[in-house]
Amino acid sequence: MLICCTASRSRFIGVILVLATVPMFAALLRIPFSIIAPIIVSSFFVGAYTVPNAIFDLWLALLFGLVGYVFSKLDCPLAPLVLAMVLGHKAKNAFHQSMILSDGNLGVCFSNGLVGGIMVVALLVLVAPGLLRLIGRMRANRAAG
Repeated sequence: MLICCTASRSRFIGVILVLATVPMFAALLRIPFSIIAPIIVSSFFVGAYTVPNAIFDLWLALLFGLVGYVFSKLDCPLAPLVLAMVLGHKAKNAFHQSMILSDGNLGVCFSNGLVGGIMVVALLVLVAPGLLRLIGRMRANRAAG
């Protein structure tokens, strides 16, 4: 009971803090990008250096910054990349744990209707763009030939 009350208090305090700081964060949107970008980049480099105290991490930060710049120039959406970086580790751990519990049997991914349905939809989303491209090429070849 004490844990439940403590969790609800912390949520309540979190809501109050968010509501109190919304005007401050909204004011940040009025700052021109030419001013805020160097602040963000410098704080990024300071954070990358201070945690491990290694110059290698600064080079790594610069490398990934360049990769992000190339992605933006190629019009690659960054949201899926960020989502993969955030959720990838947890997904890998969950897959590893399920493989350990099932002794390496991939059948656990289709063990019941809900899990099987999610896996089928995920596989279709993964394969559908390639299949649609292949079907489009086949139709173009038939029309041309």
